[in-house]
Amino acid sequence: MQLKALLVKDDPERSELLRQSLLEFGHSVVGETTITDDLLRTIEKTDPELLVIDSDSPGDMLLSRLRELALHRPLPVVLFTEEDSRAVIGQAVRAGVSAYIVDGLDRNRLGAILDIAMARFDETKRLRQELEDTRANLAERKAVERAKGILMKQRSFDESQAYHALRKMAMDKNLRIGQVAENLIAVAELLN
Repeated sequence: MQLKALLVKDDPERSELLRQSLLEFGHSVVGETTITDDLLRTIEKTDPELLVIDSDSPGDMLLSRLRELALHRPLPVVLFTEEDSRAVIGQAVRAGVSAYIVDGLDRNRLGAILDIAMARFDETKRLRQELEDTRANLAERKAVERAKGILMKQRSFDESQAYHALRKMAMDKNLRIGQVAENLIAVAELLN
């Protein structure tokens, strides 16, 4: 699979080796930038599928930019560095780095490194979506429980009757039961 990579460089000589290796593996380098440049703007202009960073030691500025990137435009990130501190590695992974490679580039391993970074990014993305869905489902369940409580209090329904009333209204209005529950809660709050 050919990838469009943006190269973020710290050391021009080492970065050239990295650029050549990416090209040899059939990937394209859609742009090159430095750690001090506006990373988000460069990404918007070049539209890469992968961010490859070469940095002696990922400092606070780089990690901060990676956290910002993870919020606004998540991408797989491969970081080549000389820094082997566990604390820095942990910070980098929390900032969105998919592959953290210490002690340089072995051209023979680049393909596997990129594959691992892409797979890890995809898995992280899937887990985030699953977490988001779970949170949304939990919020919807809480709204349904709260709406049932309102119906039980206002209409003297038992729990089963309250649920069936919500479900019937959802079916009649072609809405999710959570949406009906939220609407009922909003009306109840307005009237109280």
